[in-house]
Amino acid sequence: MKTLIIDDEMPAIGILKKFIAKVPFLQLELATNNALEGLTFLSENRVDLLFLDIEMPDLSGLELLKRLEYRPIVILTTAYPEYALEGYDLDVTDYLLKPIRFERFLKAANRAQKQYNNLDTASIRIKSEYKTVTISIADILFVEGLKDYVKIHTQEKAILTRLNVKNTLNLLPEKQFIRIHRSYVVSLSKIDGIQKGHLLIGDKKLPIGQTYKETVQAFFNSI
Repeated sequence: MKTLIIDDEMPAIGILKKFIAKVPFLQLELATNNALEGLTFLSENRVDLLFLDIEMPDLSGLELLKRLEYRPIVILTTAYPEYALEGYDLDVTDYLLKPIRFERFLKAANRAQKQYNNLDTASIRIKSEYKTVTISIADILFVEGLKDYVKIHTQEKAILTRLNVKNTLNLLPEKQFIRIHRSYVVSLSKIDGIQKGHLLIGDKKLPIGQTYKETVQAFFNSI
């Protein structure tokens, strides 16, 4: 699980980094004491698990969570137990009180891994129209990039969310989706054919960008 730490206390970061190094299924991508840096990283990269402090200058952990369009699995880390209820209202997976013991950390990490295994390979969760929506990966036909949003086209409907194409691609299983254009990502299993510089998915003809032609051709050569 790709893991991020956001905590304004460097000693707390040091402890979490040491604990993460002991857990084989966790891979630390970044540890930062700057909430705004963490928010930027989350907007540009896939993160599976976030260890997040609450009391931080500039931007609190709870405020940061409310700003996220895509929310990874979250474990709050804080010295203040009074925030527990609000944290669970934001659908966090666990709540670790400082000072954190490794046994308690491991229990939270195992809980996060169980949630990850149940959700990650089968669905993604995004924010759409001010609520969190779960989309089955098997239902996704293609992703269409718009100006400030993407539209995720499924078997039944199209869902609009405030992400970009790169962010959305990072959420999807690497071996199941391919980018064919700066504005399009498609499910490999939903491709019906290729015709005059376009991919066919059902009754849709999606353009293949010049930059992505070799990637698309390599896919067709492999089947």
